[in-house]
Amino acid sequence: MGVDIDTGDMIDAVEAEILDSYLVKHWAVRLATNAAVTVLRVDQIIMAKPAGGPKAPKQSGDWDKDADE
Repeated sequence: MGVDIDTGDMIDAVEAEILDSYLVKHWAVRLATNAAVTVLRVDQIIMAKPAGGPKAPKQSGDWDKDADE
């Protein structure tokens, strides 16, 4: 059974000669799996790097000394 998208009625898919190909489903699952694995690999690479960015330069003396002058 299927749905006619023009009318919204239920139709017999075999009678309407609407058949899904096994290869289409096979490749859809295969490509979706590859996409998920790629996302997980990128996430693993990002998580493996140490947190934080470049270190701020050290300031000498009193931090608010110049603000008062």
